[in-house]
Amino acid sequence: MIELLDGFSHEVIAMKVDGVLTSDDYNQRLLPAIETKLKDHATIKLWYELDEHFEGVSVETLWDDAKLAFFHLTDFSRVVIITGRDARMASVLACMVPCPVKVFERDNRDAARKWLTDHEVIE
Repeated sequence: MIELLDGFSHEVIAMKVDGVLTSDDYNQRLLPAIETKLKDHATIKLWYELDEHFEGVSVETLWDDAKLAFFHLTDFSRVVIITGRDARMASVLACMVPCPVKVFERDNRDAARKWLTDHEVIE
């Protein structure tokens, strides 16, 4: 399930995912949020937080993710992935996106927020 989070700047879509990520989550929450942000911004930033209760994605969601990548690949200027486990998997996924992506542990949320909002990428 996707929960959209408040408290981020206007060009950021912030979400927390728990349980199993489904196609409905993509179609009813994530895609409308992306389309709305892109009306006001040429590119957007993504805060993608995997909750400690995150179990994975449904098969349909893999297809939705591929479509998202195809149609919105260049719409993201920076992506943060927050995880407490499966950091290696998140790092592999980060290599597939053509914008700066950084993976942070849950206890480093402050550093993640700073990195996401910085205008320059600092590695």
